[in-house]
Amino acid sequence: MTTATQKTADNHNNERVACQSQMEQNSDKTGMNEKMEMSSKQEKHLPDGKWTPYLFFCISSIALASFQDGFQIGCINAPGPLIIEWIKQCHFELFGETLSQYKADFIWSIAVSMFSVGGMFGSFCSGYLADRFGRKSTLLYNNILALIAATCLSSSKLLNLYPMIVVGRFLVGLNCGITSGLVPMFLTELAPANLRGKCGSFHQLNISVAIVLSQALGLPFIFGSQEGWPYIFACVAIPTFLQLATIPFCVESPKYLISKLNDREGARRVLEHLRGHTKVDEELEHMVQETMMTAEPTHQPGYLALFKGENQWPMIVSILMMFSQQFSGISAVTFYSTLIFKRNGLSGNEPMYATVGFGCIKLIATFGCLFLIDHPKFGRKRLHIAGLSGMCVSSILIVITLTLSNAGFRWASYLNILFILSFVVTFAFGPGPIPWFFTSELFDSATRGRAAAVSATSNWIANWMVGLTFLPINNIIHQYAFLMFTFFTFTFAIFTWKLVPETKGKSPSAIRKELIFMKKRLLS
Repeated sequence: MTTATQKTADNHNNERVACQSQMEQNSDKTGMNEKMEMSSKQEKHLPDGKWTPYLFFCISSIALASFQDGFQIGCINAPGPLIIEWIKQCHFELFGETLSQYKADFIWSIAVSMFSVGGMFGSFCSGYLADRFGRKSTLLYNNILALIAATCLSSSKLLNLYPMIVVGRFLVGLNCGITSGLVPMFLTELAPANLRGKCGSFHQLNISVAIVLSQALGLPFIFGSQEGWPYIFACVAIPTFLQLATIPFCVESPKYLISKLNDREGARRVLEHLRGHTKVDEELEHMVQETMMTAEPTHQPGYLALFKGENQWPMIVSILMMFSQQFSGISAVTFYSTLIFKRNGLSGNEPMYATVGFGCIKLIATFGCLFLIDHPKFGRKRLHIAGLSGMCVSSILIVITLTLSNAGFRWASYLNILFILSFVVTFAFGPGPIPWFFTSELFDSATRGRAAAVSATSNWIANWMVGLTFLPINNIIHQYAFLMFTFFTFTFAIFTWKLVPETKGKSPSAIRKELIFMKKRLLS
């Protein structure tokens, strides 16, 4: 009897302890949810920021670093055959043996791919450098790499050393990798919530400007000659010197000052300078709250921590957003546009002029995206889905018109050029700018730097894979290679529709909450 009574009492005690434990866990979850909701409400009630002269100056100066990335993407298209011929000549003078066309092409392919290899290393280091030395200092000293790379690339012909091309491409890739992880994050951290999209798009805008300029410089009557191509590489020093002259007058990220240096007064001064007024208490308090929410040990930044716990799914989504940009096929069109136009029947210098023309149209479309990305009726998600859908349809029409053109229907080649144009324009309206700053909107101050580094690294890896595999696959299955991009753009459009939340004007905690909800709803 006594034993039975004791067992009953023990069971009651165990049930009470379990109940108390469950209540504490629910209380912790409720507290965290209340913090998230409070953070979300605070951001919703933040006053809309406006463009000020100083904000525009800082955004423009920071985005100059992105110019290098676009320039190096576009500058190899037109002078490539000229550089290959020089490599053959240089090899004979250095080693006394004639280099075959296959080996010369292979050396040039290595030089071209070194840009992506350097980009992978640079982007992976960008998060650590940004958190360790600050956004501004990292960006400032990153220009040293750009100047060394420009010297190697532009003086290689003068010194008659083609290995300098390979070294220069790796160094400039390292520079651009750091830029790709750092610049979109820095831009969005300076911007008020309602202008994050526009400010973040300056990264892609400068890339588009640089691609057009580099392609134009490669035209035969400018620097597209055997004597002139080294000057193309030398031109990248101009924006580098311009940024070196202007970046010292820019401010450090206020979010970095609070989250890493605990300098609340410094962040206040920065915000007052950027916003052009002293009423920054609400915005400052929101940044402090965001930092406090991630001040616990489980939220401390680290590359492995990004793939565990509550960071895992947001990190996977960020990487897939980057994949949606590169596996859309835009890199293939950019790298091999001149070759594609030649196969469409354009001859002489016409393919190069067509490539420059397409770059100009893409630039105009990127400008258009600036006005839509923060518009109440659009936002990131709708533009991204619309862009991927447009690219999906365009890629199918590209395959159809190329097939008809190869069958002897001359009119189909003109339609094909039109559909390549629509492919590029729809990319510029969504998949072009949005993935770059999506990560910065999804992660808080404590994890943003390293999350941006991981997502940028994934972008470079995807870029390298597409650049390496498209031409061999195209040589085997010809125009049907574009059907790969049909599959990828369709898949990523569905993924964005089902699993990616709208991020416009929302706090990281509110976005992550919606992200987890969408995942659970789909799985259930």
